[in-house]
Amino acid sequence: MQDTSEFRRDRAWQIVLAATVGCAFGLTALPFYTLGMVAKPLAAEFGWGRAVAQSGIVFSALGVLSSAWLVGALIDRYGPRRVALFSQFGLALGFVGFAIQSGTPTWWYANWFVLAVFGVGTTPITWSRGVAAWFERQRGLALGLGLMGTGVTAFAAPPLMGAAIATYGWRWGYAGIAIAIVLIALPTTYFLFRERASVDDATGKAGPASRPESLEATGVTLGEAVRGYRFWVLVVVFFFTAGVPSGLIPNVVPMLTDGGMTVTQAAGYASLIGVFVIAGRLLAGWLLDRLWAPIVGAIVMMPTAIACWLLEAQTMPALAAAFIGLAGGAEFDLMAYILVKYFGMRHYGKIYAWQWASFTIAAGVGPLLLGRIYDATGTYAAALAAAAIAMLIAPLLLFTLGPYTQRAGHGASH
Repeated sequence: MQDTSEFRRDRAWQIVLAATVGCAFGLTALPFYTLGMVAKPLAAEFGWGRAVAQSGIVFSALGVLSSAWLVGALIDRYGPRRVALFSQFGLALGFVGFAIQSGTPTWWYANWFVLAVFGVGTTPITWSRGVAAWFERQRGLALGLGLMGTGVTAFAAPPLMGAAIATYGWRWGYAGIAIAIVLIALPTTYFLFRERASVDDATGKAGPASRPESLEATGVTLGEAVRGYRFWVLVVVFFFTAGVPSGLIPNVVPMLTDGGMTVTQAAGYASLIGVFVIAGRLLAGWLLDRLWAPIVGAIVMMPTAIACWLLEAQTMPALAAAFIGLAGGAEFDLMAYILVKYFGMRHYGKIYAWQWASFTIAAGVGPLLLGRIYDATGTYAAALAAAAIAMLIAPLLLFTLGPYTQRAGHGASH
């Protein structure tokens, strides 16, 4: 009897596992979720204000924007495995750079920029391309599992980094991350993250290996995508769905403490977000294999509007954290799945890279806007209202995309 599980066929589960590990040790997660642990030690040693350390994220975003387009093109041409291996090595060197900081803010900012330029190949653009090529019927679940690594890092990295800093200091904490990338992430990618061979449609079995760019080489080009309305609808959608959760997450603790909660209590509720990021990845992936993507988007994104109201009302913070985490976890799944279904695999890397640029800008602007609105008004009310409206509009825009234009696995138009 033929095996109906795409995870077991040709050991495709190995690609998903490699993607999970790659995301966990990637640019999207590791620098972001460890920065909060080193901000105070850096300020104490170098006499920096905390804003200096936190500003590294801005230069990381600039690095991603300057190089994502090139990485997307390289993935389409040479395949995701080669790009991932090179970027993982570059990311490890970037963390070595952090470990040997001299205390000059300029060096700190430059390090973040270079880290992003060389490490952008460890973001979901690479892992989603590799996973999507191996799955058709279970593509949503596979993407959810493969991109789950960022949630794992959100949950595990802060306490591990904190323990390393307490025992060995922040320099060895960063050095330890570099060592972990080399000893864990690189070998996992090298041995498990395989390029997909051509597939015999009659048997479903892998055939002779083919060039990466020939894999599912149907679909639209970047130029064709940009000339269509769907590309620009998605730019707006992913801008909103990245900016709102990214803006809310670092401001949850200040919001709750403003309402009279202790820092410890607020941090406990904030930690729930990481748990529900993982849940959001899996839920969205499971639903995408069963429902039209815009419906899934509405299910996982619209509750964030309720979360905004709960935060403003200072009530049910656990539910608010759950809704924010679900949205933050689902966004990567939705982006990857929707791009395959509407644009195909032919220029997936290039198209994803430009959508990722919108996502990155929003992720950097979101926290800044919420903070600026609070500074100007003395309250988060206006920011939360705007965030709620954005998270109602974005899923509704998805319904304008219409039926999928690419047939599963082949990319041919309906």
